[in-house]
Amino acid sequence: KVQGGAGAGGKTMKAYVADGGAKVFAGDSFSSTPEEATARSGIGALMLDDGYVTHAHLFEPCGYSMNGTAGKKNEAYWTIHITPEAHCSYASFETNYSCPSYHDLIRRVAGVFRPKRLTTVEHVDQDSCIGLSAPVAPAEIGGYSMDGRSFNEFGCKDYCIQMCNYSMEGVE
Repeated sequence: KVQGGAGAGGKTMKAYVADGGAKVFAGDSFSSTPEEATARSGIGALMLDDGYVTHAHLFEPCGYSMNGTAGKKNEAYWTIHITPEAHCSYASFETNYSCPSYHDLIRRVAGVFRPKRLTTVEHVDQDSCIGLSAPVAPAEIGGYSMDGRSFNEFGCKDYCIQMCNYSMEGVE
């Protein structure tokens, strides 16, 4: 479980899902309403108890978008966009949720979408909850191998960006 809460600045986590991850949302029989899609897909559980969906939308002929907030004053946001078409299956997830590490959330995103490939990008201010808890390091995701990592520090090491590329093990 992610420990933390809402928080406006200092950190964001983005996950980009490709190669089949968004196909979990494909098909006419998957969901008839945005609320059903949120519940059946597991997206609602990504926000745990601290957030809620403020708007979800199903697109014709296919697609899904969700925006959510968290915190007593809605200081944090969650946003997901999904294109489940066979020739261009893609999903993105972004949040500025405050917690000591995004690792558990990254694992949960991988669990919901089950992509062949996943890219994560973390922007961390060293004075944020994540920056103060430990050095920024790649997440370990069961069933995935990390194929590459880029890490850059800016200023006097007071801000960093980490990008990690993962692929599902045993899939070519």
